[in-house]
Amino acid sequence: MKQYLTVMGVVVALLIAGGAVSSGLIDLSGLQIIQTNDPNASAFEATPEQANQFFFWIIFVIINVIGAGLTLALLFWLGNRAVERAKALPNPDGAPVATEEASKE
Repeated sequence: MKQYLTVMGVVVALLIAGGAVSSGLIDLSGLQIIQTNDPNASAFEATPEQANQFFFWIIFVIINVIGAGLTLALLFWLGNRAVERAKALPNPDGAPVATEEASKE
């Protein structure tokens, strides 16, 4: 219940903030990409094509970072699974298998 209320509070806060920004109560003009059709304009202004390229570049980078993280997570999971299977096998030399309890003593 507490998590639900937290999520709902964040959603309501985002809705209020979005409404305030779109109605003009909060001025975020310094954070916006200003668009122009003149390619020789200021370095702080972007043509619509440049704004689209920037947007697609950000999406591309985010997707690749997520993909790399998922790939590493899969590799570590598979490696851990192999180690756990090896620990579960009996020792072929007949020596006792080291356990966590034995190593703590």
